[in-house]
Amino acid sequence: MNPYHLFILGKEKQFNRMTKHSRIILAVIVSIFIGIAYHINAFPTIIRKSHSSLVERNLLSDFKQSSSLLKIAIIGSSGYIGSRLLHYLQERENLKVVGYDRIYAEQASHEISAKDLQKFQVVIYLGGLTDRILCRDHPKDAEKENVKDIYDLAIRMLPSQILIFASTSEVAEGFGSIPLNETTPVQSHLFDTYVNSMMRREDTLQKLSLESDFAPRMIGLRLGIVIGLSSSQRVDLGHIFHVCQAFLGGKLYIDYPEAYQSFLTMEDLLRAINIMLKRKKTAKRFDLFHLESFSVSISKMANAIASRLGARVIISNYSMNKFSRGFSLNTTKFRSTYRFVFNGNQNQLISMLIENVPRLCVGRQSRVDNDSVPCVVCGSREMHTVLDLFSQPLANDFRKQSDDALKCERFPLRLVRCPKCYHTQLSYIVDRAYLFSHYLYQSGTSKSIQIYFAWLAEKIITESSKANGTILEIASNDGTQLTEFAKRGWKTVGVDPAKNLADLARAKGHTVHVGFWGADKFPHLPSPETLDAIVAQNVAAHVGNPVEFMRACVAVMGTRTKLYIQTSQCEMYETGQFDTVYHEHISFFTAHSFKKMASLAGLQIVNFEITPIHGRSCLVTFQRIKLLNNTLTLSNSDLAPSLMVAIQKERNLGLTDAWFYVKYQAQAHFMRQWIVHQLTNLYAQGHVVIGYGAAAKGMVLLHSLLEMKSKTWLFSYIIDDAPLKQNTYCPGTSIPVRPTTELSKHNVTQPLTIVILAWNFWEEIVSRIQIEILKKGIKNVFVMLPFPEQQLIQINSNSNTIVTKNAFKLLSWPLPFPSVRRPVLLISHLYNETTLLPSWIRHHAPMFDRAILINYDTTNRSLKIVQNEAPNTWKVISSQHGNSDSQGISEAIRSYGKIYAKAWKIVLTIDELLVHTNPREMLAETERTSDVMALRFPLLTMIRSSSIPFDDFTSILNHHTLYIANLSIVDKHDSLIEAYRCIHRHPDAGCTDDQHNIKKNDWQWAPLGFIANYRYTISFRHTKDQSQTFPYEIADSPNTQERLQHNFDLAQFTQNKKKIRSLRVDDLQNVETTNDALRRAHRLWREMTNH
Repeated sequence: MNPYHLFILGKEKQFNRMTKHSRIILAVIVSIFIGIAYHINAFPTIIRKSHSSLVERNLLSDFKQSSSLLKIAIIGSSGYIGSRLLHYLQERENLKVVGYDRIYAEQASHEISAKDLQKFQVVIYLGGLTDRILCRDHPKDAEKENVKDIYDLAIRMLPSQILIFASTSEVAEGFGSIPLNETTPVQSHLFDTYVNSMMRREDTLQKLSLESDFAPRMIGLRLGIVIGLSSSQRVDLGHIFHVCQAFLGGKLYIDYPEAYQSFLTMEDLLRAINIMLKRKKTAKRFDLFHLESFSVSISKMANAIASRLGARVIISNYSMNKFSRGFSLNTTKFRSTYRFVFNGNQNQLISMLIENVPRLCVGRQSRVDNDSVPCVVCGSREMHTVLDLFSQPLANDFRKQSDDALKCERFPLRLVRCPKCYHTQLSYIVDRAYLFSHYLYQSGTSKSIQIYFAWLAEKIITESSKANGTILEIASNDGTQLTEFAKRGWKTVGVDPAKNLADLARAKGHTVHVGFWGADKFPHLPSPETLDAIVAQNVAAHVGNPVEFMRACVAVMGTRTKLYIQTSQCEMYETGQFDTVYHEHISFFTAHSFKKMASLAGLQIVNFEITPIHGRSCLVTFQRIKLLNNTLTLSNSDLAPSLMVAIQKERNLGLTDAWFYVKYQAQAHFMRQWIVHQLTNLYAQGHVVIGYGAAAKGMVLLHSLLEMKSKTWLFSYIIDDAPLKQNTYCPGTSIPVRPTTELSKHNVTQPLTIVILAWNFWEEIVSRIQIEILKKGIKNVFVMLPFPEQQLIQINSNSNTIVTKNAFKLLSWPLPFPSVRRPVLLISHLYNETTLLPSWIRHHAPMFDRAILINYDTTNRSLKIVQNEAPNTWKVISSQHGNSDSQGISEAIRSYGKIYAKAWKIVLTIDELLVHTNPREMLAETERTSDVMALRFPLLTMIRSSSIPFDDFTSILNHHTLYIANLSIVDKHDSLIEAYRCIHRHPDAGCTDDQHNIKKNDWQWAPLGFIANYRYTISFRHTKDQSQTFPYEIADSPNTQERLQHNFDLAQFTQNKKKIRSLRVDDLQNVETTNDALRRAHRLWREMTNH
């Protein structure tokens, strides 16, 4: 619209108040004025420029007269920042805010007409491409989306308008903790594609401002990493990402720990934009501002979160290969221009995020899955993604030739949920006839199933109170279940779509009809009044329309007929199981969705129970609500008590909330990650890797492992006891299927690892494996058990030893620790110790609520490390006792122990590591269940190999694992090895109990944990036999750069050389050791270091 049109429209109200004569005169004047305006458009550019400032002043004056509303457009209003800003500004008075976003039709910035665009006084641009990977892989798209798009928008705006656009604080990359101001030249050679495009955005718009008098006034905002809550929540940024990591796995994975990052709280950003709008008159033709609430090192951020939540900090190996100083911003210009104060700080931010974890970590994952089929129970089209297993071949599509197996067709395999009836199912349904017309699964191959079938037959017959009844089994398979009824005198009838299996059942004497229940007709079934029971095991989950399946059951049921529906893996979500998610299983029922399905089919649930088969299955008993003559038999208003219990359990678990499924997804991911990591280590040690169990669930688990990144191992073959699958190849692979006897061919000298794919038959399988081991004499055999918890187990002919477990855990929310407990305090002292200090802080940050570090004239370098690494609850306090000898240190420790009289307290030097998964939880439990005042942790004196250097990123605990194993030589006069450290809650006690008269009945050994003492720098050469005494080479003097304790006594050390040479050394990496206490220590080490 022409600027003068705006001027005329602004006078509309005054025009309406005029007399008819006045209006006529004014109309003539306006016509002349418009004509002049159109002629002006034809004048040379230089003439138009001379009028631009006059037009701008008139427009501003006009705006005041025409309306008190400030009209604002937000481009990118559905994004993370845009959606929150839109909501925030729409709640402000005197603002009219309109959002645009390209996810909606005709709302992309280039689709907004100039006429509509020029209606706004302020345009806030938050669009563009912010995904770094997409920018890296598609640099042309980055240029188009992040530079050209906003340029094309700006040239269609008027000089009277203001364009506020977002840039990034990462243009300050390379300056580290030194805040960059707006005029400092940047280090563009450090930029990736995304940051480079943001820099190009700034430069392009600044150039436009300089070259065109018709450009809008523009304000660029270099934003720190924005952290906060939004209706379009991002979960991949800074504190958000790490808080979610902590709750969804108990670990924080970080790169570049020493690098600084700039952060801006969402609240500070909203306040900043609000004050800019209020003072828009001060806007220059082009300006650039830095917005930051605070900046911290990545390590300090992670340690602060770890301290609050107890999650362990792990630095990736990527950090060792590259170095990044990071970035921070100087905000002086913005603060002085707008007299603004940034209120956000890290502690408040972390608290806010923890309070909102379910909403925060669900993020954008809860969006509707637009490609999914509707809910097969209630028909709702709103289906949300739960778990994506990508494309996989059909789990039972075994082939005789490896080439054919590799060519198996793949189909999408994605689990979705219905937020209406809480049913879960597959998003894509493979044609049922293609799946089941020739089926290879035989139910009678497992002894466990045969025992269960006998139990179920007894149960159904007992509940029917009939000695010679009639049973109909839907999906009767090879007739094994029907045989149990026939043994007990019942008439047996079956229905199954697989002719090959129906023939096997008929051979056992059963009447079996071939076809699909609910789709085909079966005219020769028993009459409803003679049919006592219908049983359908693991079939309701396989049908595309379970409600019609149930209605077909109702049609053949009589007044007393009971319907027994069993579905496997009824508790799969609780333990993160996902291996039953395969194409045969469409549905994964919950108590809620069973209830909904029953009501739609005209059935009543009379019993809901959990049975110990297929990893705990649901067995649901139904009866008809109405008879054929419509006489009511049961009331639908009353739920069976067992169903009510099941529904309430699901509610307590959170099965009706999106947050629950985010946790389930995390469990599934970390389970696969852990198994792959273990297999990688074992394969590198020369293990042959095989699988046990070629059932459908085993194939899903197999493919989920094979598709993990950085896989270096191979499955040699899969063992299965089903004759129909033996001597075939696993679907989509060249991995052969062999009988159990294949184990007898294994080379006894080569270690063997067996992944138990059919883990639900673990007890049965382990017996078979032990028999083969005893027969063949294989000694070095390990098994990987994937569910219900991941374990690596060493198998012997008559015993099993758990080597390690997956340490994955979901933190409880909202409180990861018991709400009522004593704080846990760490006390230590600083004296120019820099080698271990960074990793020592990271190691202990998750374990303690507070720490007191007593300063003995330490250097600025040590203090800088504490400043950059430690949580704010860790305090460096100058010593009030002066001396740094043992007496002075003891006095200082005692004084601070009195200050924190009620806390649990432990004293550790910088070269000592407490190895424990969660001491705060353990101490809270100790306090709740006993009157114990102190716990002792055994102390291991570690031996450092000179061949492995220290590095700044890896805990010494990971690499230096040798220790002196002869703990029996220790007495209280021995200065070489101290047998324990104690943590206590005495108001007046130091670091050892004998010094301060702690009574024997006041303490006990800690149930878990040990102290790793790295005080002595000892190198050695070891022999191959780990059980022998090792010869040592002891350095004449410790390296001063690696000396681990400031009161190291060289004379004492030299005197102990002979004693050291007589000691036996053990390794935390060894599975076997001398006693149970050390065995627990070894296992704990493996779990904490993921070995």
